[in-house]
Amino acid sequence: MAGALRPVVLLMLFASVLFVVDGVLDGVYPGGPAWFTGRYNNLAEISYVFAILNTVVAIMVARGSERSLQSRIGLSVFFLIERPVTAFALGPKPIESIVTHLATAGVELLILVTALRVWRLGNAAPDVDSLFSLEGSSPTSGKPEPDTDRTRARPAGVATRNAWLIGGVTLALALALVADGLYEGYVPGGKAWTTSSDGSGWIVYVFAAVALAVASRAVHGARLALRALIGIALVLFIERSFTPFSMREQDPIVLALHAVGAFASLAVALVTASVIRGGPAPRRASVPKLEAA
Repeated sequence: MAGALRPVVLLMLFASVLFVVDGVLDGVYPGGPAWFTGRYNNLAEISYVFAILNTVVAIMVARGSERSLQSRIGLSVFFLIERPVTAFALGPKPIESIVTHLATAGVELLILVTALRVWRLGNAAPDVDSLFSLEGSSPTSGKPEPDTDRTRARPAGVATRNAWLIGGVTLALALALVADGLYEGYVPGGKAWTTSSDGSGWIVYVFAAVALAVASRAVHGARLALRALIGIALVLFIERSFTPFSMREQDPIVLALHAVGAFASLAVALVTASVIRGGPAPRRASVPKLEAA
């Protein structure tokens, strides 16, 4: 019987095909109108990068990697926004290309919903190894007896290693945000701090302070803080990813700082989600672990 991950993997492979079709319809092929000609700011070519990345992650998910599944959930959120935005924001495109972009976003929504369902099932499944396996039986095929050791109340707090992970990746995110603000000139005596689009870059300092403040509570195991940190990280992931496009940023250093911030915020979300799923160290020790990505 097909494993619980089979629908996710098949949808991911279908999404890879759609990414390639997106690139072809955008004219990104040898001799095509958008083949490194500057059209669409040379951003249409990234569809092929997305296709390769998506296929690699699909293979890792098919092999039973829980972290890869978590990464794919984050990528689905990104693609859900990126595909519709790039369908219109980069300039006029053929109607076939726009439809394919929107269809890809629809597939990404299915991937997100299905992957979240499997991930939540994994949190409750007594045998996660069989759940995260394409060759294993369906998680609903049987109801094993509850394990009293795993159903007992969780102690407060999170494992020390997890606390360091949350603190470390959040600090990296905060440093990337602060570095962006400093490079943009938001220092005493530098660029004016205003609320207009041209002078609002100082808000990265607020983002950094909020992330660190919430993380300071999350490392102690506060459930609300952990969930809030995931939300903040996802918002920053979207903001860091799309601000350069909306502002038509060309400075390579600014683009690099935004990329670092996007990856750091995604890491914060994935690490925090893993901590929530795994629970405290005493409980985690009795649960079979998935292969790390």
